[in-house]
Amino acid sequence: MVFVDFNSYFAAVEQHAQPRLRGRAIAVIPTMAETTCCIAASREAKRFGIKTGTMVSEARARCPGIVFVLSDSAKYMDYHRRLMRLVEEEIPVEKVCSVDELYGVFYGAFAEREKVTPVVQAMKRRLAREFGGPITCSVGLSSTVFLAKTASDMQKPDGLVWIDAEQPGPLFFELDLRDLCGIGKQMQQRLHIHGIRTVRALWDAPAEKLRRVWGGIEGERFWQSLHGIEPKRPEIVPQQVGHSKILHPDLRHEAGARAMLDRLVYKAALRLRKEGYECGEMQVWVKQRGGMVGGSWGLMARFPSTQEVRPLLENWRGLWEKRSRPLSHPYAVGVELRQLLAAGDPRLPLFAPSAKDQAVSGLLEEVARKYGASALWYASAHAAVKEDVPRIAFGTLPDVWF
Repeated sequence: MVFVDFNSYFAAVEQHAQPRLRGRAIAVIPTMAETTCCIAASREAKRFGIKTGTMVSEARARCPGIVFVLSDSAKYMDYHRRLMRLVEEEIPVEKVCSVDELYGVFYGAFAEREKVTPVVQAMKRRLAREFGGPITCSVGLSSTVFLAKTASDMQKPDGLVWIDAEQPGPLFFELDLRDLCGIGKQMQQRLHIHGIRTVRALWDAPAEKLRRVWGGIEGERFWQSLHGIEPKRPEIVPQQVGHSKILHPDLRHEAGARAMLDRLVYKAALRLRKEGYECGEMQVWVKQRGGMVGGSWGLMARFPSTQEVRPLLENWRGLWEKRSRPLSHPYAVGVELRQLLAAGDPRLPLFAPSAKDQAVSGLLEEVARKYGASALWYASAHAAVKEDVPRIAFGTLPDVWF
C-alpha cells in the first residue's frame, strides 16, 4: 500500500496560487469574521501552534503577522483534480479518500519495498518540479491501508516512511496510542483498563483481547490492520442525508436562518435523489447563542416516503411555522433526512407521487447535474445563496454537485 497525504493542503494551495503568500504564516477560514476558526494553517503558521480549530482571535494573538485567506472550494477541487492526474500517472491509485488523501496498491513482486520506493520518489520529484515548494506530500508504505496511513503521519512535511508489518521498528513503537487512527480518548481509556498503554503492548496483544476491548468484530479488524492483513468490511448503508451551516454574521437573524434552511433542504433533497433514496422523516434544527448543546430548537416530521423536492420543502416549511418565537440569535442551522429507503423499493403508498412534482424534481436534478446546485434555487432561499459556499470536509471527497 502507498498512502499519500498532501501537507497543509488548503494553505499550500493558496500559497501556490498566490506567490506573495509563500513563506508566510497563513490560515484559511470559512468566512471573514472574528467569530470563526481556522480550517487550515500553513506550515509557517503551525510553528506558532495554530491548527485546525484555532479561533481567529487566538491565531492573531499567537502570530500577529498572520494572513487570513477566505476558503475557496472551487480552487481546492481544481488543484485536487490536477494533483490526482499527476499521481495516477505514477502509481496505481486504488481509492481517493478525501480532497488531500489517497492510496494506491502494488501487487506481487512490485509490492516489495525496493520496487515501490523508487516509484514514490519519482512521483515526489515530479510533484516538486511541476507544483513547486508549497505543495508537498508525505507518503507511507506498508502492507495495509492503516499502517500506510500511520507511516504517512510519522514524517511531516514531505516525508517517506516504510512500516514492516512483521517488524514495525522502534519509531513505530514510540508512537502514542492516540497517534493511531481510530484511537480517541475513550478508546485509549478502554485500552488502559485492559492493561494496554503503549503501541508495543497493543501490537503484542492477541486478536481475541482486542475483540474484547472493542466489544466486537472491529477489534479483530484492528488487529488485522495492525499485522499486515487488510480486513474485509461490510458495505456502509447511510442512515441519513443532511446539510448544516454556520451562519455568516449578516444572516444571524430569523429571516437569515429561514433562508439558509430553505437552501439546505433543497440541496439535501437533490442529494437524496442523486444517491437513489427516498426518506420518510425530517429533522430541522437551529442553534442559538447561549442555547444547549445539540441545538437550541429543533423539530421532526414524519411523512409518506418521498424523494420529490417540493413536498420536502413543504414539510420543512410546516416545521418552521412551529418554531419558538421569537427565534433570537441563531448562529447555525441544519437539516437531516432520515428513514431512508432505496428509491423504487416495493411499498404501498397512500398517495402516488404527483406527476408535476416528479417533473419538477427531475428538471432540478438535471440542472444540478450539469451546472451545480447553485445554478438554480427557490426565491425563498435567495438571501442565503451567496453565503452558501461549498465546504470540503477533511474526511470525505466533496460532491461535484455541491
